[in-house]
Amino acid sequence: MRSAIMIRVTPENYEQWIKEHNGCEPARRDYGMTDGPVYRDVADPQSVLVQLDCDDLERAKQWFGDPRFRAAVERAGKVSRLVYFAQPRV
Repeated sequence: MRSAIMIRVTPENYEQWIKEHNGCEPARRDYGMTDGPVYRDVADPQSVLVQLDCDDLERAKQWFGDPRFRAAVERAGKVSRLVYFAQPRV
C-alpha cells in the first residue's frame, strides 16, 4: 500500500522555493518517492500543500537527512513546514 507525506509549506518567496522543490524531484525518487500534486491555498497563495507518494514510508523519511535536501533548504530561503506522514486506512 502506498503511503504519503503531506507537507504544508509557507515560503517567504514562493518562486525561490518552488524552483528548489522542483529541482529535487530526481533526488526524491532515490528514496522511492513520487511527486504528487502541489496545491496552492486559495486564501493564501504563498502557502502550498505538497503531496509526496511513497511505497516505503521509513525509506522516504530518510530524504529529510540527505545533504541534497539540506542544501535545497538553504537555497530556498525562509520557509515554514508542517509535515504529516499518512498511511491509507485498512
